[in-house]
Amino acid sequence: MNDKAAATAKPLSLADQAYELLENRLVMLELAPGSIVSEGLLIDMVGLGRTPVREAMQRLAYQDLIRVLPRKGLMIVPIKSTDMLLLLEVRKRLEHLIVKLAALNARDEQRSGLSAIARGLTISHDSFEEFLNLDRETDLLLDACAGNPFASAAVAPLRTHCRRFWYFYRDKLRLSDAITAHSAMLRLIARRDYKGAQKASDGVITVIERLVASI
Repeated sequence: MNDKAAATAKPLSLADQAYELLENRLVMLELAPGSIVSEGLLIDMVGLGRTPVREAMQRLAYQDLIRVLPRKGLMIVPIKSTDMLLLLEVRKRLEHLIVKLAALNARDEQRSGLSAIARGLTISHDSFEEFLNLDRETDLLLDACAGNPFASAAVAPLRTHCRRFWYFYRDKLRLSDAITAHSAMLRLIARRDYKGAQKASDGVITVIERLVASI
């Protein structure tokens, strides 16, 4: 996010801050798939109090990233390749819509931002964490360009599941393929070529599908 956008962005609520912190720990596997954790551990982890953490937990449970086990605690949802294939069927169609809207509706400064992320991706080959950060930045900017909060809300948990899957199997992923696919999509959106961008978006999904197939 550029400095101007950061200055005008609406401050996050405590619940949103708790969600972002927990989501990051899920993606980076600090909350290990299949593990059982307590509400108290999550509260200590984010340090924002019981109420915002509970709100974040409810959101993560709705997105099937954690599951509440009565009298046992909270289970971090395991990562399964079969689930990923089903998820990708849905994400592909939602991304088509978002990419088209972004290409048609983005303002000039947003198009510059998309191009800047594409350039950043090309120098992130040695850092998987940097790639994931740029991938998330891409999603946020695409959503802002597209201007459809319902599509953004629907695709958000699918993207989180994909990032977690990528990180879990990062040793098997050809990072250069993911970077190339993302960069191509961003540049086409910046040029208002929504049909080309939709094809490039399919390329991003294909990278994940190939990773699933390799496991």
